[in-house]
Amino acid sequence: MKHKIASLTATLKTTAAFGVKYAADFPATSTGGQQFALVSAAVPQTATLGAAQVSGGESAHAGALSKVAGRFHLHNDLHGIADAAHSLVLMGTAGLQGKFLMPRSGGDQSPLNTARAFQTDAAAFSTQFISLGLPATFITQLGTDITDFEAAIKAKGAGTGTRSGATGGLEDTANKAAIALHVLKTIVPNTYKNDPAKLAEWATASHVEKHTPVARPATLAKKAAQAAAKNNPAPAAATTN
Repeated sequence: MKHKIASLTATLKTTAAFGVKYAADFPATSTGGQQFALVSAAVPQTATLGAAQVSGGESAHAGALSKVAGRFHLHNDLHGIADAAHSLVLMGTAGLQGKFLMPRSGGDQSPLNTARAFQTDAAAFSTQFISLGLPATFITQLGTDITDFEAAIKAKGAGTGTRSGATGGLEDTANKAAIALHVLKTIVPNTYKNDPAKLAEWATASHVEKHTPVARPATLAKKAAQAAAKNNPAPAAATTN
């Protein structure tokens, strides 16, 4: 869980920096500008939390951010599986009706219940899911993220007795930032759909590592450039007679 907190915190910082760099493209009153503002507001709070963790204190705050990070990663798991399931339905795969639907309500229990259902139902379709690009360990990873999220909920609850207000404020800010990051992953690619360089930069800035960090910026940039080139093919060269 410590790595998940660190990876989410690092991504909030790089996302905020991207928003500052290209602020002219996302005015403060626009939806994009508002989402970047939410991300930027969370950065100093998470930095303060990091310092507190080093000193060995503020367990309630640590639990709050652990919970946000856990929810973020669990949501990413569910979203990836749901998207793959939708593709399988479009390809004519039987037996998927009513399965792998994203949770519609908030709270902690709804995503947990959904995740457990995904974990159970995915076993019968694991080969098809993997054929669409999900990692071979996606079910195991989902189980790990379920366990981590449950542990974070308990940890946060154990420490809220003495610092409930501050902990709640931190969790609310961090959760809003995580949601804003999801929204920006729609807005920014749409804004820069004709700009491969900025798409590549955004892919790197907004990426959240799920496992052991590896050097991936070049790979992410390459994928973003390839996607942009696919959506915007170069015009055919003119011929002369």
